[in-house]
Amino acid sequence: MNTKIVLASASKYRAASLQRLGLKFSQQPTAVDETPQMSETPASLAARLANEKAQKLVATQANAIIIGCDQTGSCNGQLLHKPGNVEAAQAQLAQMSGQRAMFYTAMTVIHVVDGTVATLTHDLDTTELQLRTLSHEQIAAYVAQDNPIDCAGSFKIESLGIILFSAVHSSDPSALEGISLVQLTTRLLDLGVPLGTI
Repeated sequence: MNTKIVLASASKYRAASLQRLGLKFSQQPTAVDETPQMSETPASLAARLANEKAQKLVATQANAIIIGCDQTGSCNGQLLHKPGNVEAAQAQLAQMSGQRAMFYTAMTVIHVVDGTVATLTHDLDTTELQLRTLSHEQIAAYVAQDNPIDCAGSFKIESLGIILFSAVHSSDPSALEGISLVQLTTRLLDLGVPLGTI
């Protein structure tokens, strides 16, 4: 199957995830308004944004598999954002210390054939995290070493960030990196895309 794969994201983390599967793909980020709508839950926000990102590329692709992704997190009823700087990262982790956080990783896969949507699927992975009780010194040391200022929740689970948690519950451990590879593998195999030895 020679249908090209397009990732509707500029994320280096999501690109690294796709590279793990040995996929050849291009990245075409799309601009969408990520402002939550009235009464929108973190899960529904992630699902809506993943769909909108993928849909924006449909008109530009004659034959392609388009992957749109989004991830949201919440702790104590508050959305978790990308901190943007060291101070904000430290403050966010301090608020999360000893608490339970939920992350929602959404994915929309659209198969475009001859300019028409042939199939469209939506998936959502939910991950529950229990953070350890962290001192200010521990938080500062972690942020200095891992520099998670471009990560929602201010941690990199695939790196040193794993030490921040006492428990992680998910059906797919890869989902916290921005895309559920278990769900994506299923979708790509369904579309006839060969992966490794399967």
